Amino acid sequence: MENDSRHIVFLGTSGFPYGLAAVQRTILMGKALLSENCKVTVVCRKGTYGPYEHDGFDNNGNFEGIDYTYTSGTVIKPKSFFRRNLLKIKGIYGEFKYLQLLKKNDNIDLALVSNMKALHLFRYLFFSFFFRIPVILNLVEMPNAMQERTKLSEKVNDYIVSRWLYKYFDGALPISDKLMDYYKIIARSRPSMKLPILCDYEKFNLPKKMENPYFLYCGSVNYMGVIDFVLECYKKLEVHHVEMYMIVSGGSKEATKELQDKINRQFEGSPVKLFTNIPYLQLVHLYNHAIALLIPLRPTLQDASRFPHKIGEYLASGNPVITTDVGEIKNYFKDGETALVAEEYSILSFTEKMSFVLKEPDRARAIGINGKELGLKEFDYKVHGLRMRRFFNNFL
Repeated sequence: MENDSRHIVFLGTSGFPYGLAAVQRTILMGKALLSENCKVTVVCRKGTYGPYEHDGFDNNGNFEGIDYTYTSGTVIKPKSFFRRNLLKIKGIYGEFKYLQLLKKNDNIDLALVSNMKALHLFRYLFFSFFFRIPVILNLVEMPNAMQERTKLSEKVNDYIVSRWLYKYFDGALPISDKLMDYYKIIARSRPSMKLPILCDYEKFNLPKKMENPYFLYCGSVNYMGVIDFVLECYKKLEVHHVEMYMIVSGGSKEATKELQDKINRQFEGSPVKLFTNIPYLQLVHLYNHAIALLIPLRPTLQDASRFPHKIGEYLASGNPVITTDVGEIKNYFKDGETALVAEEYSILSFTEKMSFVLKEPDRARAIGINGKELGLKEFDYKVHGLRMRRFFNNFL
């Protein structure tokens, strides 16, 4: 552990601390830095919660050792269009004043930015220049490779971000080899360090009990093509004693309802159960009791570049992970030893791995245990605190 304390401020995060993968990564990076004698603060510029969501949650506080502040003055997202946008402006001004106060008191050393919108990245680069604060990118996606972003405005944003803005940050923490290579091309003189998926394995060390067997898939409702792929694989299994649980997030209520209607049309007897907006403890319970956890990655630049956060949590359950041989999977996993890795993104290949779990339950459980051991070695957040601290020392 380094002796001198540093203050690391996270910018661009939305929905702390109850958000999904992006927020969970922020928490875990923060806890890793806390373990190395750093002070950590997360700055959110606007509220995202409903009026009665997370009752008693204040706009300033501390979560698991991490300080946070909502510079709009509220954690609530108003229904009124006028008030909502007024608070956005107040939040941006609040960000500036908060950083100004920290700088005045010599109480900020570095900012870590998690955002993909050009307008916000412009602002953070301005803050960096104005306050002379080094800014580091938390780089988890290849912006111009995201197939779901089809609007012209999104494509223009992603072009500006990926071809121009990223190169002006002082450094980056790419999550994958693909993103490391990409960042070295666009910002050759800037330091970078690969920071893979992170997980708090202690949160998964809970008692298990006997439950009816089920496969589990967790993902965004916006990835409808992948959801359809998983449903087709389950259908091809033709089993009646094993259910399929799907935890979906993001998207609109209409998209979720459309998915539920599709499931109802395809399957009789409700063997597929849909979960949305569930508490984290329930998520952990569902992971811990699945016979296998599914994460099919497509042979695309998008999937080869990212490294889904849920893989770390899947491994923490101690149950076997079924995936495809794409991107970071090649770097960490061996088929039949630490995961079940389908050779290709095809219904036939993926279904074979699901069948293996049913035919060889003891071997599948052993693979799950090996996967958890791998995760503890490679992805436990405690492993990466000193690495992050030493990397940040390059900028201090």
